[in-house]
Amino acid sequence: MPPVAAESGFLSRIANQREVMVSLGCLSLVLLTLLFSRGSAAVLLLNTRNESRSFADMEAAFARPVPDGGVSGILHIASPLDACTPLKNRLKKDEPLPPFVLVSRGTCNFDRKVKNAQEAGFQAAIVYNSMDSFDELVTMSGSADGIDIYAVFVSWITGQALLGAVGEKNTTCTLQPAVQDTAWSIMAVSSISLLAISAVLSTFFFVRRHRLRHLGSRLLSREPSGMNARDVLALPTFVFKGAGGEGAGGGETCAICLEDYESGEKLRLLPCHHDFHIACIDQWLLTRRPFCPICKQDASAAPTHPAATETTPLLVGSTVRNVSVPVTSSAATQTSPLASPGIQTAQSLPANVSGEELC
Repeated sequence: MPPVAAESGFLSRIANQREVMVSLGCLSLVLLTLLFSRGSAAVLLLNTRNESRSFADMEAAFARPVPDGGVSGILHIASPLDACTPLKNRLKKDEPLPPFVLVSRGTCNFDRKVKNAQEAGFQAAIVYNSMDSFDELVTMSGSADGIDIYAVFVSWITGQALLGAVGEKNTTCTLQPAVQDTAWSIMAVSSISLLAISAVLSTFFFVRRHRLRHLGSRLLSREPSGMNARDVLALPTFVFKGAGGEGAGGGETCAICLEDYESGEKLRLLPCHHDFHIACIDQWLLTRRPFCPICKQDASAAPTHPAATETTPLLVGSTVRNVSVPVTSSAATQTSPLASPGIQTAQSLPANVSGEELC
């Protein structure tokens, strides 16, 4: 595979992996949003006919938290309505439930409204939105110094409903805390954890698989590929006629299958003069490596000198040269085994020269 194509394929796989990770992240955010949105507080109105109405609210960040069992009271309208100045309300001391005050948003800060309601003797302040076009709930923020009552924020529609319920006989208002659904929380946290673990594991296995593939491709690219069928069929063949017989190669056993050759069996001869069974060496050259299994010589190279065997002569094409052997006595001349017909040596004497004259 060309490097450019391999790199583009790797980049596309990374892009796909990134898309999966982004999808998992978005799903985790959705689950987190659902998890935290389940815990919303509520304002309950209960009348003498046991009719109840529930309204969503949001607790203030600086006020006293609503207890788990909730708190009930009797509603009053703040005077002035925005509660930015000290309230003029006069509370009765014989009321069976704590007094709650209903305050409109605007003109001053939230903490000042709640503090004025506390100084007037109220146990809770319900602030409603003054704009009907914005129905979302907000978390009231401010200074918590000296504030020890409950405070919640409701929408404009809820505020209008509460204003209509003020003055009704035996109508109570109950503030409920933000109760989390335990089963839903466990399921959401488990799902998010499972998604995170799956993302980490998938990323790990993806990177590991890519590294193994890259390493394997590098190793395979270094090894030579097999020969083509035409080159293999072009290699010479011969018929084995027994050890030492005519047509015998350099051995009597196939080095690939380790079986002895049989007389009349057809063998293939490589350029290095090593012979093998045709089926064995053809499979080796076509599917594995293009060189001799014994000497590792390239099978497609030109033929070289035949491999040395037990019958190969040590000296080939040597010539007979004249050898001069010095003679020290006539005895050596007469008994020397070196004097042989066809070879003229220093011991050979002319016919008219005796051995005594040599002394």
